[in-house]
Amino acid sequence: MSAKHLVQSLVLTGALALGLTVPALAAGYSDLPQSHWAYNDLMEASDLGIIQGVGNGQMAPSATMSWGQFLTMLTRTFASEAYQSASASGLAWDQAGYAAAGEAGLLREEDGLPVSPETLGENISRQDAAVLLYNALPEDAADSYYVWGETADPTLLSDWNSMDPLHQQAVAGLAELGIINGKSDGSFGYADSIQRCDGTVLVMRVLDVTDSCLRYEPTEITLRILDTQTGQSILPDQQLSVQVGSYLSSLSYQLEQGELKYYNYDWSASRISQVSSACSTYTLYYEPMTQAQREETDFWEKVDQGLASYEDYWQQDFWLKFQGENERKYQLLFGDPTKRRFASQEEAKAAMTTVTVPVWKLSMGTKVSSTLTFTVHAALAEDVKAIFTEIYNDPEQFPIKDLGGYSWRGDSATGEHNCGTAIDINANENYQIRDGQILAGSLWEPGSNSYSIGPDSSVVRIFAEHGWSWGGDAWAYDSDDSQGYHDYMHFSYMGG
Repeated sequence: MSAKHLVQSLVLTGALALGLTVPALAAGYSDLPQSHWAYNDLMEASDLGIIQGVGNGQMAPSATMSWGQFLTMLTRTFASEAYQSASASGLAWDQAGYAAAGEAGLLREEDGLPVSPETLGENISRQDAAVLLYNALPEDAADSYYVWGETADPTLLSDWNSMDPLHQQAVAGLAELGIINGKSDGSFGYADSIQRCDGTVLVMRVLDVTDSCLRYEPTEITLRILDTQTGQSILPDQQLSVQVGSYLSSLSYQLEQGELKYYNYDWSASRISQVSSACSTYTLYYEPMTQAQREETDFWEKVDQGLASYEDYWQQDFWLKFQGENERKYQLLFGDPTKRRFASQEEAKAAMTTVTVPVWKLSMGTKVSSTLTFTVHAALAEDVKAIFTEIYNDPEQFPIKDLGGYSWRGDSATGEHNCGTAIDINANENYQIRDGQILAGSLWEPGSNSYSIGPDSSVVRIFAEHGWSWGGDAWAYDSDDSQGYHDYMHFSYMGG
């Protein structure tokens, strides 16, 4: 499409920075699997800058929260300006949370909660956290927020009568809005220390109510537009006036066409979809287009200029660099846009040629320069030489001890080795496996075995840039060899 059409179709979704440094792209935590009941809330809160990990790539979801931690999380969410002001004054993070909570009316003296600047390191109970969360609710929440489904009756909680009127009011108010439901044992656990996962989920539920009540209220936001690969800015920060609750995907505005012309939005970079009252800065990530995508963009510009027509689209050479099979590749390989395979071994042999490519080999643990010779389709000979030259020149210097190309495997074979459009690399160390059963080769140990091809290797990246597919993930959701079909040695020009 044209640059104009490209910009208009960009989907603008971003990860919140919230006054912090730009976060890592969708960073995960080793102790927070996707199966964890609070995974989505914890990860979204992390993206929003509301909660941070505890170090060493961990979230510690089951750890208890101190008063300082909870107040900091609460004020980052519902009193961010007060928190940032307190932090800027030189207060430590927990003292800043305490001061901001008092200034914003979240921590009220008349409530008499058992906390002071000297006790911020002590654990906060679930009932005291409930009072703070109740204070954070908009005054009109009960009238403005629609609750889906039935809510819990707080008076039926087994420890309801153990709480004083202040805490009962808070728990009842949160229950009315569906924010709390009680524990699996039928109690609220009023005196229990609140865990990081529980506290975060409750904060995110109150934020959902708050954003719903403030929907359509005007707010000013900043969009940072960065390159996924480098982390560098592509455009100057964009200042926008929008409404709370606006979907970021709907924020279609005129970006500088020239600088985003050769970029695609990176869908994997964020979980945030709507403008929230808790944040003012969002980071949008874009990744550079491949050469084929750039050529396709240029083609649509020519169409807009009347220099090409839509009917020319399927004949363009950029299709030769896109993964998978298409009519342009058929034309190149078989001289017919409708033909997918050779009819006979004799026909296939006539189309083959031998190529010699540079490789790195391992000799006594040391990489040494060498060459390997094999047979491929003649129409791909120069492309194959270029691919292996790029692999050879890449800083990774991936070692290659064996290569397999054209091989006639019978008249009924449907694979691409019959066509000379498939290449196997280090066959023993990159096995073929289906549903846990090894079909060829012996192992696949990327990271520990030098000959095994990992999903992030230069080999996979360079083949992909030339329009070839990798059997490690071409027919499955990802490169996980525990399920599905994977052929880690295999690269194919038509994706088969």
